[in-house]
Amino acid sequence: MSLRAGAITDRTMLRVTTDTAVKRNVFPSSSGHSSGRSNLQTRLHVEAWVRNASYVKHVWIDVHVLAMDDAVLQRETFTLGFTHAAGDGNDVFAFDGLLYQGSVATQGSVDPRPDARTVQYRLYCEQTARIFTDGTTHECELREDARSG
Repeated sequence: MSLRAGAITDRTMLRVTTDTAVKRNVFPSSSGHSSGRSNLQTRLHVEAWVRNASYVKHVWIDVHVLAMDDAVLQRETFTLGFTHAAGDGNDVFAFDGLLYQGSVATQGSVDPRPDARTVQYRLYCEQTARIFTDGTTHECELREDARSG
């Protein structure tokens, strides 16, 4: 996953403070028993600290969802929204959302999709007419579909 053209690597401008990627079967089960249905969704939560160099700032992540063989299943850019002041005069931004819709199986019907195994992303911020990044390809591993519940 390469850097965007023109991005300036500067870890004093922004950094990831927390991230988590999870794959879940979002069909409900009753009393802890499997319903026999599955709807596997991969979600990502990212929080980032951003230096307050200007009032107006745009923060985003470029995301790749990868299969076990590192084939790219999905590429997308997601905006992080302002959540609160960091307490040190800077700001915290976050993204929490659906990245990838995996396989769906109901009684008598299956919509198979490739098994998402890794989420990779890069963090960016645009302010003062420049684009900054922390220069890191962040990575979160996912469980295989058969183990996601």
